[in-house]
Amino acid sequence: MSFFSACGSVQQTLLILLMLATALLQLFLVIEDVAGGRYLFTVFDCVLLTAELLYIKTLFEMRTETAGMGGFVGAAALLWFVEAGLLAYAAVRYIRMWMRMRYSLSRDTIKEAGDNLPDGICFFDEYGTVRMINRKMMSIGVMLFGKEIQTLDELQGALSHPHSDVECLDREIALYRFPDGTVHRFTESIITDREGKQITEVIAVNVTELYAKQAELNRENARLADANKRMKWILDNMHDIVREEEILSMKIRVHDDIGHSILAAKKALVQHQDIAVIRKNAMLWETAVDLLYRANNMPAHQDEWETVGIRARDLGVELIWEGSVPEDGFVRHLLLLAIRECVNNCVRHAGGDKVFVELGCNGGQITCAITNNGMAPEQTVVEGSGLSGLRSRIEHAGGSLELISSPRFVCRIILPAADIG
Repeated sequence: MSFFSACGSVQQTLLILLMLATALLQLFLVIEDVAGGRYLFTVFDCVLLTAELLYIKTLFEMRTETAGMGGFVGAAALLWFVEAGLLAYAAVRYIRMWMRMRYSLSRDTIKEAGDNLPDGICFFDEYGTVRMINRKMMSIGVMLFGKEIQTLDELQGALSHPHSDVECLDREIALYRFPDGTVHRFTESIITDREGKQITEVIAVNVTELYAKQAELNRENARLADANKRMKWILDNMHDIVREEEILSMKIRVHDDIGHSILAAKKALVQHQDIAVIRKNAMLWETAVDLLYRANNMPAHQDEWETVGIRARDLGVELIWEGSVPEDGFVRHLLLLAIRECVNNCVRHAGGDKVFVELGCNGGQITCAITNNGMAPEQTVVEGSGLSGLRSRIEHAGGSLELISSPRFVCRIILPAADIG
């Protein structure tokens, strides 16, 4: 067995370098153990480091023979084996420590991450002194009261009486608009750490985009509220609006009839036609004027169905009913328009004096068949403005209108019995 003193110079140098590398790793481990609070490992690594350094010192003295230790007993193979084991131990500890540092958050990492946040954040200890604050909160503090935040009392005082350039939008929820155009909402909460100490957390959340969307939503809601108000007024006054519309439509038709009668009378007088033709045109003129007068003086509160009967009697038409009148107001109104149009057409085109109305309800549908005792149409009925408008309203309400020309005229209407309008 060879001893260290008997080894060659190269082997001695390599062994000392190996021991120095092991000591360097152990020194790094001691520093990290102290920083990480691993005190048991710190003591153990300190003992190994001290022994390593002392042994290196002894080997140096042996090599230079300054201590007269030429006969020092030290098996070289044993030294290599021990140093290899110590180096492997230090290397494994170093790799594990490096992996832990790589996949764990340090204080600097946390501070850097906090500084990169778009929102302001700071923490105060139990005495109200700031312990951590990011760059965004620093800039917010400068805008609030002209300097960086140092204590919790300073921040709370600045929020109560902000700088003139800072606008308090809502004091209850701590909402502020800053000179740079951003809007922040401040929240304050208490956190208890592992030692039981209370830490105050203050966050300034950037809600600029959310506030703009909320303002836009409020404006849209105001417009919708105004539209709903107008719509409610229209619905509340729908009866009167429709009545006035129908009266206006009737007046237009009456005015057309008057114009036609005047032209016909003028033509008869110019052409010296028979006196009977002139009287017939004069009667049509008188009837049109009478209807126009009655429309202008119709009481507003009169029931629609009563109005239909009065108009029919004015035209010399008898209404004959079969079935019960539906209770739904909108269905009643549509059927009223249909009956009135059929009464007018009975007088103008069929020359009848009786209109038959058959009402029924079948399978959730209201059916209405209207006919008269006048002459049947000589050809397919062509819808005028009155029937076309009536069809449009009925189909818009989810119903249908059918006109039958032969063997006699029939107007058949089908409407839903519920959920109309």
